[in-house]
Amino acid sequence: MYRVLLPVDDTESRARDQAAAVRDLPGAATEISVDVLHVREDAGGTDAEWAAGGFAEEYADEMERLQGDESLPGSVEAAVDVLEAGDLEWTVRTATGDSAETILEAAEEYDSDLIVIGVRSRSPVGKVLFGSVAQAVILDSDRPVTVVPAN
Repeated sequence: MYRVLLPVDDTESRARDQAAAVRDLPGAATEISVDVLHVREDAGGTDAEWAAGGFAEEYADEMERLQGDESLPGSVEAAVDVLEAGDLEWTVRTATGDSAETILEAAEEYDSDLIVIGVRSRSPVGKVLFGSVAQAVILDSDRPVTVVPAN
C-alpha cells in the first residue's frame, strides 16, 4: 500500500484541492492510504508563560480552554469528503507543534511514501518563494513532496 501524508491547514478550499490531487493519482482507490494531518501551533502553556515573566490569573481559564480544544477545522472534513467520494482509505491525525517540523516527523512516523502539501496564492514577488511551512517541508523532506497550487 502506498502511503500519502496530507497535511491540511484551516483553509477548506486548499484541503479539497490537496485531497483531489491524491484522489487523482493512478490506482488511488485500491493502492493508496491517506493520513490527513492537522497540526496545531503550540500555544505555549503555563511553563512558557512563567518563563516569559508570568501571566495574569484571569487568563488561566482561557489558556486551559485553548489547550484543551480538540475540535478540528472544516478543512479536515473537506479533505475527508473528497477522499471518501474517491473510495480512498484514510485516517485523520492531529498533532501540536511547529507545523513544518511536525509534518516531517509525521511522515517519518507513518512511513509515508509521499507528502502532498498545498500552497496559497502569492504576489509575483511572493511566487519566488513558497510559504515558510511549505518551503521547509520541501527543502528538509527525505521523501517526495507534491505541491498543490491554490486555484
